[in-house]
Amino acid sequence: MKKISAGVILALGSVLGVPVAEADDDFKLNMGGRIQADYATYFNNSLMGPAGAKLRRARLFAEGSIAHDWRFKFQYEFTNTGAAGFADAYFAYTGLNDTAITLGQSKTFFSMDQLNSSNDNIFMERPLLEGLDAYGNRRMGLKLTTHGANWMLGLGGFANALNENLYTAYTPTTSAFRTGVTSTPTNQSGIYTISGRATFAPLYAKGNVLYFGTNLNYTGFGENSAASAFSTSPETSVTGRKLLSVYVSRPSSQFEYEVETAVVAGPLAMEAAYVGLEASRRGGLPSAHFDGYYVQASYTLTGQPRNFQPSVGEFHYLKDIGRGGAWEAALRYDALNLNDAKAGIYGGKGYNVSAGLNWYANKHVRLMLEYSYAHIDNIPVTLPVGQSYTNNPINNTDVNILQARGQFLF
Repeated sequence: MKKISAGVILALGSVLGVPVAEADDDFKLNMGGRIQADYATYFNNSLMGPAGAKLRRARLFAEGSIAHDWRFKFQYEFTNTGAAGFADAYFAYTGLNDTAITLGQSKTFFSMDQLNSSNDNIFMERPLLEGLDAYGNRRMGLKLTTHGANWMLGLGGFANALNENLYTAYTPTTSAFRTGVTSTPTNQSGIYTISGRATFAPLYAKGNVLYFGTNLNYTGFGENSAASAFSTSPETSVTGRKLLSVYVSRPSSQFEYEVETAVVAGPLAMEAAYVGLEASRRGGLPSAHFDGYYVQASYTLTGQPRNFQPSVGEFHYLKDIGRGGAWEAALRYDALNLNDAKAGIYGGKGYNVSAGLNWYANKHVRLMLEYSYAHIDNIPVTLPVGQSYTNNPINNTDVNILQARGQFLF
């Protein structure tokens, strides 16, 4: 990340003939980005496709502050196009003590692993339970956050994302994900979310942390929403195959609740989270329940503790990296259940076991190597009598994945 002073910006504006800022605006600008390049191979499973490579993320951002009490951030993801490329795009008022009021597209509150930057997470992909975050992540809205040294509270109201998809038609099907559903991108989708977060770290010192957090999300759907959809791949980005996928027809609302905890004891760090989702439906249809969880641990072989920030309840990039770099080993188990027999919905159950080794060369470069085993089951071979939706039974499968990432931050 490169910091540019107001003087340099003013000089540049003078040369270009562009009025960039006034001297008394206290204008500060940071610019940077990330490149994450992935390679993955899948053993003995034709569903996942052949080995391959891709740019997982390629982003540029600009963030800063102006007139003392206002800050802004704009970030674009170049692996997407058009509105889908917009990530953060907001401005915030910070004139109140330890409080920010943010307007624009920013993250809702879903889980610590989602709120952590992908630059900082210890695995290449987030856990399976992130598949329940279909109407979260980044959305247009207004939110308020306040914090102390070891706690934070957040509340926000959000409308559509800039690349919203409204599912305008639904036909029960035994075919693969997205068959039988028509989606229309729109900025007026009628979907809205109320999102809240509370965190507390009763123990916090460098290298010693005990943390608890919770996130609550309520999403309402308009009459034109024919279905809501949830899906996820095994924890790899190179394939586009969604082995766990489900639709909820005629949704009226959904409520997500999440609890999370983390412990840091020197070079050892552990964290866990559980997410439950209750989806209500129109027309007297039965509601649906899905849930997921993960537990993970990491150990820094070179002795550095993970960098936990209690004022936001997030992990950030490793600090105190020596001249030879820092080494980190990680292990995770996570599971997701998209079946609800009472609702007649069978999206499948799955779990994933991942082991990783990370080398932090410095504060800009990280190399990651992972092996994952994923198991998907409980998808009926035929549609049960009286039931409304089943995932493709071919997705009852096992997947072995070996993958690597090179990450460069600037």
